[in-house]
Amino acid sequence: MAMVTLRHMAAALGLALGLLLLPVAGRAADVELGRTTVQSAVNEGISTFVGTRHPLAERSRLLDSLLRRYIDPSMLSASILGRYWGKISPAEQSAFSELFVRYLVTSYVGILGRAEPGTSVRVADGSDLGTKVRVRSSAMLPSQPGDPIPVEWEVATTADGRPVIMDLTAQGVSLIRAMKDDFASVLRSSGGKIEPLMEALQRKIDANEKANAAQAG
Repeated sequence: MAMVTLRHMAAALGLALGLLLLPVAGRAADVELGRTTVQSAVNEGISTFVGTRHPLAERSRLLDSLLRRYIDPSMLSASILGRYWGKISPAEQSAFSELFVRYLVTSYVGILGRAEPGTSVRVADGSDLGTKVRVRSSAMLPSQPGDPIPVEWEVATTADGRPVIMDLTAQGVSLIRAMKDDFASVLRSSGGKIEPLMEALQRKIDANEKANAAQAG
């Protein structure tokens, strides 16, 4: 499976963290709540990973915990799989959601291990998109002085009222849209069966873990 690798997006994601999609119908957007949610995620991500040297296992645990506080794995998975989500069983939905969180952790934990001291993210204003909020921000890398990297976030509200980060767009490229297109191609080729996609994700997780372990020395 052709997994999308986006250097600039990965750098911005490693900086800003917070992460990740499905607007909940009938819930009005709360712009200030969306903005403060992104600010909280950014602050926690930077304080946890920038300028620190956690061992790989601990860094993975911290990232997993951070993601689960600011995303909803089931909502994220439903958005990623689109029309295929309703065609798989509840057990498959649960298994895919957990596997996808592991995929995110193994994909970005290595980047966070190289987060540069002095990295900063400025969270700006938000706008009401109806059932979600778009929050603008900019990231600064000490190794890339000059114009900041523009990063936009989308925040929605779960059925129980919890704000969750649903998408991240860096320099005009949506992380979720890229993954959704990539996964859809696998699902189409397998006739909508989830097993080949989960097997491909597991292979990618295994490869990520091997690469992360090698980098950790």
